[in-house]
Amino acid sequence: MLFRRDTATLRERAQLALSSIQRNAYAMSMLRARLESRVGSSSDDSRQELARVLELVKNGEVILTEMSGKMEAAKYLEEFIMIIDSAAGSVGGIRDDIEKMVPIAERALAEIHEAVSKISGGQYPGAPLTSLELQNLIMEEAARAAREPEVKVAEPPVAEAVPAPEQEREAEPA
Repeated sequence: MLFRRDTATLRERAQLALSSIQRNAYAMSMLRARLESRVGSSSDDSRQELARVLELVKNGEVILTEMSGKMEAAKYLEEFIMIIDSAAGSVGGIRDDIEKMVPIAERALAEIHEAVSKISGGQYPGAPLTSLELQNLIMEEAARAAREPEVKVAEPPVAEAVPAPEQEREAEPA
């Protein structure tokens, strides 16, 4: 019996103990009321006995009332501790999430920084060529043209003979 296993949780056992003490305190107050009425209506010898018992009952009632109040305060304190513990667990979870998000955010910021530097340096796709890039392109084309054995240049189409301006003036009547 000393090491029996209760299936009730600590909270349930505490609640049962608190309600038991409150019932006993109520029973003690009822006993006190009955004793007070009997003390007034009894003889001297029994009055002294009842007065001593009444004093014990009053002390017992005070003790039970105090214990009940302290147990109720302890119950509120336990609830407070559970709430704080739950909040601490939530903060711990948030901290873990933040620790996971910081490297992701750092990588995203690095990518944004890289993109901004490429755009400001003109290295983004579709950007107009810089003068240095144009010079390099011209030099590459010239080197390629020099390596080719024969460069065929397209001849302009033959135009009809256009009279010279002097010939036009002669043709005009004065």
